[in-house]
Amino acid sequence: MKRRLIPICALGLIALGVTACGGSKTDADVFIYKYNDTYIASVREALKTEMEAVGVTYNENDGAGDQSRQTDQINTALANGSKMLIVNAVEQNSVGETIMHQAEEKDIPVIFFNREVKDAAVAYEKSCFIGTDPDEAGYMQGEMIAKALLENHTDTALNPEWDKDGDGKITYVMIRANVGNAEADGRTTYSVEECNRLLKEANPSFTLEQFGEDYQAEWDKAKAKEAMDNAWTADTGRTIELVIANNDDMAIGAIESLVSHGYNEANSDATKKLLVVGVDATASAQTYIANEQMYGSIKQDAVGMAKAIAAVAKNAKDGKSGDGLIEGTSYKWDGDVRKIRIPYQIYTGK
Repeated sequence: MKRRLIPICALGLIALGVTACGGSKTDADVFIYKYNDTYIASVREALKTEMEAVGVTYNENDGAGDQSRQTDQINTALANGSKMLIVNAVEQNSVGETIMHQAEEKDIPVIFFNREVKDAAVAYEKSCFIGTDPDEAGYMQGEMIAKALLENHTDTALNPEWDKDGDGKITYVMIRANVGNAEADGRTTYSVEECNRLLKEANPSFTLEQFGEDYQAEWDKAKAKEAMDNAWTADTGRTIELVIANNDDMAIGAIESLVSHGYNEANSDATKKLLVVGVDATASAQTYIANEQMYGSIKQDAVGMAKAIAAVAKNAKDGKSGDGLIEGTSYKWDGDVRKIRIPYQIYTGK
């Protein structure tokens, strides 16, 4: 019996889920900015279920936080005849329009998700964005912090659990992600602005005061731990009372630092606890909240995002474009732009 030989080029392409020497055999290629991001991992898990439910098959690629790597992955998929691009961009604003034009040239749909892109990136009738309002989490974080601080406040002092010196002023550390990232910018700015607005409604002298400058941690837990270690070392007077993090991984990194210094241990005494908040309400964060090491988080709905991606991908697979991308769903565009917003929720475990 003669053995059937498979061309070498086919072996490599089979691993990518495409037919030999070009032409994708799946419905879509999905590009993830970084597999080990905790929130994105939950979206990926939900997406498996939701895409299977609507009959959309796909290949998945890990950008590993490297835009050049992700760009190569997208170019390879296009060269191999990709039928649809679903993109969680590494560098959202700088590449969106380029990817859109690539898809338009090939006359295939492109769905951006989670990481905000410029409106121009969804100008092509077969393109859209699915994600959150990048500023909403910041406003909600500010609301959550203000609620914690105003509980049991007096005319001159905020909640004594958090206002350690009773002066009506809360010293905070901001642990943020990349400047220019819409989510990071919105969370950094509006968490503080909204909290201060609500505090001053109660008493014009109540306020947040920042310790040092913003600490950059790039969405990463280990980098956030290092940032909090640096802040702790610099805070010789032990004035820090609040830690605001752009996501839960960074909040948890900060907590790991605090625990190493004898603070924010599970169910610890209030005198050894700082107010720590994050965004995403991941399973890990919910455990820290249950253990009273973290006050709360802003829930980003991973399942809700996966459902929306799958619904739009199904319509795109069926040849629909423009408003047809949301045909038969309850989703609406954000104004005149083809963007779907998945709402956030405050999560404190209560």
